[in-house]
Amino acid sequence: MTMKAKVFVCSTMADEIEKVLPQGMSYELLPYALHREPKKLNSELQARIDADQEHDTLLFGYGLCSNGVVNLHSRTHTLVIPRVHDCISLLLGSRQLYQQEFDKSPGTIYLSKGWIDQGAEPLAEYQRYCDKYGEVNAKYIIDTEYHHYKRLVFIDTEVGDYGSLMDYSKQVADFMGAELEERKGSCRFLERLVTGDWDRDFVVIPPKMMVTQESFF
Repeated sequence: MTMKAKVFVCSTMADEIEKVLPQGMSYELLPYALHREPKKLNSELQARIDADQEHDTLLFGYGLCSNGVVNLHSRTHTLVIPRVHDCISLLLGSRQLYQQEFDKSPGTIYLSKGWIDQGAEPLAEYQRYCDKYGEVNAKYIIDTEYHHYKRLVFIDTEVGDYGSLMDYSKQVADFMGAELEERKGSCRFLERLVTGDWDRDFVVIPPKMMVTQESFF
């Protein structure tokens, strides 16, 4: 399949996308914090779509992401988005595997190398809150935000130093008082995205059409 494509992806998956990116394909990393602000994520992605004049296909290392991709559109590009709710499915390698984990234990925090690198986990958040609000207030905020989470799962996508990542994941789990588990991750979903191996697992939006919430169901 011949396409002139570019990938937009969350910074938490920088290593994984670099691992599977075909030679010559360009990509752009977006700040991980956008996942907490879906409307801002949407406007940032739409701005990049509107600005691009070099490619015919734009690929997204995102899922539905709290409707952050809904209403994305282009007059000239084909838009391709994995048919998943969020990046955990992408890191595990399938939507079905994530659903199995969710059914087993909904109160789960997931970590990967990218999430750890970005400080997107409870221990790093606690340290930032300490600097801003003091230890007592920081502990209260974290306890309020994460008290439903009883399990922490590290997803190993075979990037980075495994031992160091597992050691840090244990620190986070101990801080939370959570059970630590590990799951073998996969870059296969992202590889299929960038190589054009799209099936029912992908939302493919032609030019002059719009991404809808219903596209993901």
